[in-house]
Amino acid sequence: MTDDQAANKARATRTVTERIEREEFARGHVGEKEVPTEPRDAATIVLAREAPELSEAFDILLLKRPSTSRFAAGAYVFPGGTIDPDDGQSHLATRLPNSGPDAEPAAVLAALRELFEETGLLLTDERPDDAELAHIRRELLEGGQSFGASLEQHDLSFTSLDVCYFARWVTPSRFARRYDTRFFVTVLPESDVAFEPHLTDEIADCLWVSPARAVELFRAGRLPMLFPTRITLQALAEFKSVAEMFSVFRSRRIEALTPRLLIRGDSIRPVLPGDPEYDEADG
Repeated sequence: MTDDQAANKARATRTVTERIEREEFARGHVGEKEVPTEPRDAATIVLAREAPELSEAFDILLLKRPSTSRFAAGAYVFPGGTIDPDDGQSHLATRLPNSGPDAEPAAVLAALRELFEETGLLLTDERPDDAELAHIRRELLEGGQSFGASLEQHDLSFTSLDVCYFARWVTPSRFARRYDTRFFVTVLPESDVAFEPHLTDEIADCLWVSPARAVELFRAGRLPMLFPTRITLQALAEFKSVAEMFSVFRSRRIEALTPRLLIRGDSIRPVLPGDPEYDEADG
């Protein structure tokens, strides 16, 4: 890549980032001297798919939020959501995968629950038949029974699943809706390689796409994403295989990343610690 090509990509990335963050800021924010909103605990999971016919090393699943959403409206996101109180029941920890010493069991369970709620994919060691699976999901979505209770009732566990905790992002303090989100990654089992999500009304669309292609579409303004999603995809695009990705992520120390917002006129851009403009940005 030439210097001019790299500069053009950087400009395109910055332009689209500023537009998306400006739109999100307009949906809800606090004043510069107001008390920030306390972030809600959340979890999200990157679902990777390997297959011999894929031209790239792997694809990942992105879900599109409806344009009417109060947060990240119209954006492409990883499956995920807030951590519920029921996710933190200590007796459920024995049913979970080993996700590393820093991974909170409640966050792991929330990520796997949200994946099931939003796509219909239940990655337990043994799986109920289709009718029972649909019943469990319906009860969960309608609030009839908690996810943990369903796991216990059907004696379901995730102990053979490979899940890696690799990042933690906290929404900048100027946004009115803030989340403290734990990021996990897992790979779709070979037996499910043809899986296509069964979406709920909370999801407008879905897309299997390579991380590199997703970033290209973002720069072209065709795949709107919030800052943490885009940064994650740029990092994933550097890996040549899921095995390499897991190897690197497992050795990574997890520290929460809290971007600040650099606000200059109509321009709103997240900046990270280490960025030369970080100290002058709003907390």
